[in-house]
Amino acid sequence: MKKILLFIAATLLISSLGLRAYFAFVPPPAATLEEPLAIIVPEVLNGWQIKDLDMAESPESSARISEFLNFDDALFRVFQKGETFVGLYIAYWTPGKASYRWAGAHTPDTCWVLNGWTREDRKYSIPFVYNKIRLEPAEFGVYSKDGSSQNVYFWHLVGGEPFGYDQKGTPNILGALLDVKEYGLNLREEQFFIRLSSNRTLDELKKIGGFEAIIKSLVKIGLEEEVYSSSPEVALR
Repeated sequence: MKKILLFIAATLLISSLGLRAYFAFVPPPAATLEEPLAIIVPEVLNGWQIKDLDMAESPESSARISEFLNFDDALFRVFQKGETFVGLYIAYWTPGKASYRWAGAHTPDTCWVLNGWTREDRKYSIPFVYNKIRLEPAEFGVYSKDGSSQNVYFWHLVGGEPFGYDQKGTPNILGALLDVKEYGLNLREEQFFIRLSSNRTLDELKKIGGFEAIIKSLVKIGLEEEVYSSSPEVALR
């Protein structure tokens, strides 16, 4: 057993030194976010009341968690029109700023539930289509608290691609090894965590003027799905 432990320790040390050398000589990818999120997401919509809240006021965060997550940019903007409520939460990290698993760990499945919400429904990687706009497949859930419920869509983008994994108690060390298996040594892509929640269904929101502008802002930050034709050289947006 002692020899096995020594072997594991030596392997981890060599791996750590190898990663340090890799990171020292290979620069991270360039960031794609060119404008602040507060400008990209609509600040004014005809007929809507819009309010920005502190990230610590969201179900995902507390003041301590928000500080620890160390965002490079973040937005929690609430849109209200009559009885309709839409909340848009976006967190952004530049390349290499945060662990993939840590950045994507604060989903409604964990943080909302810990904050007293009940998960009523959950679907994984489902299509999200608004008119002719097709976003990347979304995680979806219905969460309730104090007699009200929210339909919640959320995405974790890593280098522009959805980061899909089941958060079912995988230990952090094992999760990190799985990340290396999936992405190789390039664990320094930029990341977005995006959450769109509403007391209305998506079909209901499609009928409300102004909601399309919110969806288009998500396209602008790279959430639109690429649809490829039969020719691999041509991508239809």
